[in-house]
Amino acid sequence: MAKRQPPKRLFKNRDRVSSYESERSRSPIKLMKQMAGEHEDVLQNIEFALVSRHREDPGIDDRAVDEALRCCLNGTGPTDDRVADLVGALEAIRQLRDDISDDVWHDGLRVVRDSVRRHSQLRRGETGYLAFAGQYV
Repeated sequence: MAKRQPPKRLFKNRDRVSSYESERSRSPIKLMKQMAGEHEDVLQNIEFALVSRHREDPGIDDRAVDEALRCCLNGTGPTDDRVADLVGALEAIRQLRDDISDDVWHDGLRVVRDSVRRHSQLRRGETGYLAFAGQYV
């Protein structure tokens, strides 16, 4: 009689995380729900910085907000003075929020950037996202 083989799943390495199971590959909707549930204060801080700069300078539009968020996520330099102002505001908030990890901060930036793209077509002068977020800030 043949010896019975144990199931293969017992021998899988539980410590190994493949790329598709990584935290970085979450869908935008799952990431938004997680951030809204666990780190709503971070999202509010980011949106407050963006909306308050827009109120000080009405020339800031959704396109500038999207570029500022992209610059913060990628670590690239801004191309416009208004974008540089937004990046400076976001960096100031980041310094105040040293209690959170860089991963949480970047996830917050990603969620807000997804929201900008959802509420705006990013045309020059359009402020659909800023008007939407301004209702809550």
